[in-house]
Amino acid sequence: MPVIPVQYESLKAILPYMNPNKRFQISLRIPSISSLESRLPLKIKNLTFSQIDTKVNEVSYRLGVHRDYGRNEPPPDALLINQGGGSPDDIDQYGVFIYPGENNVLPGDIDLRIRIQQYDRFITDEEEQNLVHDLRIFKILLAERLNQEYIEDNETRNAVVGGPWNAFIEIKYREIVMNRSVEFIQSWIQLLRNRLSGFTNRRNNQNRSYTPWIQLSVYSPNEITIQRVAYNKYIYQAKKAVHSKLFGNRGSSISVKNLKIELPNQILRFPATTILKIENLEVVRWNSLAFERFKNIIHSSSLPIRQLKVSSIISTDDFRHTVAREAKILIINNLTTENDSWTPILQSLPNERVCLMNENERVPPNDYMDLIENWLERGRPVGTTFLLGIKNEETVKQCLDNLRQRQEVIGSSEK
Repeated sequence: MPVIPVQYESLKAILPYMNPNKRFQISLRIPSISSLESRLPLKIKNLTFSQIDTKVNEVSYRLGVHRDYGRNEPPPDALLINQGGGSPDDIDQYGVFIYPGENNVLPGDIDLRIRIQQYDRFITDEEEQNLVHDLRIFKILLAERLNQEYIEDNETRNAVVGGPWNAFIEIKYREIVMNRSVEFIQSWIQLLRNRLSGFTNRRNNQNRSYTPWIQLSVYSPNEITIQRVAYNKYIYQAKKAVHSKLFGNRGSSISVKNLKIELPNQILRFPATTILKIENLEVVRWNSLAFERFKNIIHSSSLPIRQLKVSSIISTDDFRHTVAREAKILIINNLTTENDSWTPILQSLPNERVCLMNENERVPPNDYMDLIENWLERGRPVGTTFLLGIKNEETVKQCLDNLRQRQEVIGSSEK
């Protein structure tokens, strides 16, 4: 049966209703369609930017450095990292993990940093000493698990021992391996040895024993597609290139129903001039400055945000910006271990619906009666709702008992 090619006008009508990932594939594989595809409206249901990957609906795009050992068998930890999509960190000529460009803001990028990141400490002699100390602890733990005597050797003879910090680290590692297998401890030992090999190579001016490649892994529900190119640019540059290919050079804004950004204190690599129309937004530890910078890539019609979910440590500054204060629904996924009360912040929020997901476990607790009395005094618009994740029933009963004593309260129910 002859195959009838899709005509231009038909393709123009079909593309806007296709899965965005299929559109990306068609555009990349058929350059003649690329120009048309980029001019047509693009709709995405779920878009997530995280430290690990970029996820468009059900498909994940992950960048990493693949280590090719040629005919030699890769170390077990390197094999696992390769199977997981490659290392998320760059590697220098010796095999030391490096972090170039982590503080470089390129045109179009969204700077979500609260402070400048300090990555240089990970490539210092002090970091090597820390790795040697960690290796010594894991070798001791392995000897204990095997009921053997630990014997110091050349690998760890120069480890710096003693001191409160080293004692704290040892306690933490003991907690980590408490219910884990011997193989788990051995894998950590091998991982630390491989990390240390880069420092040894640098000291002896020897190159790494493998060839690195930049790998793009595309994970879909049915398959994994892998592409590798020469390692001639850094990971942050590769992320910029991938995001530009997927989202850049579009004739209209991209509509996103649910946008999630899990990049605490990092830079979102984003193509210049691309604008998003969003409905719901979820972020991690943003302050007013992060919200202000984010406004550069969202369409004015997206404001006010329908629903904003913030994973936050307690800070008034997180909720000072109009993007947070004008969201119709504000969900605060707060930590239970916070010391301070949320009551003052909740009293100041003008949002129509607010949900505080967790109750503080530490003193002082949230003062719910203060919050209720503030509502009664200020008067909130009809339809305003606060949802509070209170774990102790006694807290609620006490609030009800206090309310019943107020003259203006006509009735109350424990339901």
